[in-house]
Amino acid sequence: MTSFEIIALIVSGIGVICFAVIFTILYNSYATSAIGEVEAGQRDVELIEETIYRNAKNEKKLHRVYSKTKQVLSIIAICLLSLFLVFSVISKIQNGVVMIFDRGVIAVATGSMSEQHKDNTYLKSEKLDNQFNAYDVIMLERVKDAADVKKYDVISYVNDKGINVIHRVIDFEYTANGVRYVTRGDANNATDTYKPTFGDVVGRYTGERIALVGLFALFLQSYSGIVTIAAIIYCLIMIDRVGDRINRAENARIEILSSSIEFTRECVIEDGEVESSFVETVRYKDFLYVFDENGFVEKREAAPAAVTTEKNGEVKAEEKPAQEKKSENE
Repeated sequence: MTSFEIIALIVSGIGVICFAVIFTILYNSYATSAIGEVEAGQRDVELIEETIYRNAKNEKKLHRVYSKTKQVLSIIAICLLSLFLVFSVISKIQNGVVMIFDRGVIAVATGSMSEQHKDNTYLKSEKLDNQFNAYDVIMLERVKDAADVKKYDVISYVNDKGINVIHRVIDFEYTANGVRYVTRGDANNATDTYKPTFGDVVGRYTGERIALVGLFALFLQSYSGIVTIAAIIYCLIMIDRVGDRINRAENARIEILSSSIEFTRECVIEDGEVESSFVETVRYKDFLYVFDENGFVEKREAAPAAVTTEKNGEVKAEEKPAQEKKSENE
């Protein structure tokens, strides 16, 4: 790991920590405010209306399905992002390659193998048409012995600058220290200056590739990609935990509202049989909120309230007139 990469890693880590701290402070502040409003009764009407809506026959079922689906999708998203994070870190450590046992994948960053250069006549004579484009993801297989690398194989190797190169072996150079591979990109007309040894070889191209996925993979392998994924995972976990706190506060408030209602018995005679139930009606802002022993039932518009006046010792009840809208010119 170079000094630049170490600095970049430290800066990225500081960025993640700062983001997490700021997000935690802001979101906890919002949650504290929301819970305070619920416990103080400032959102009672909103909670009542929402509960009535949820308790409707069809909506109750839909709400359960929605809640379960949301929970499952949240878990799936966190698991997938965690896998992406692991992939990002492993590929960063392994110089852009993720090897599992004897197989691996690597994202192609350049177009040096995307076409056949006219000077590379061996490509046509040997019918070597296994080229791939920039931002493809290609599959690699581990090479266990130097003799297993054949002429015209496409190999992935790490050069003297620590960069992962994916080029074709076009010749061999035998030295006192062993064989070195002469490589060249199919789209290039010049041989690579660095000749890798077998120890530099990461894997051999199998011929399998996935187009354009490498663009996403290269982003994941970058420090900005790692920071982004870590931040998203943290946000999802925080939203889930804080949202759960708010839901618990709302449910507790609904329980308090339900238990504080004094029910009256309502009798209905139908076909000679008497049916009774406990009901309570609360008027608030020209609406009636109806409850039974099972909780909130419905909301309906209330009739205008009656106004009592006393004149000459007599008390009269009059219907409260609706408020007239003021003229725009007033």
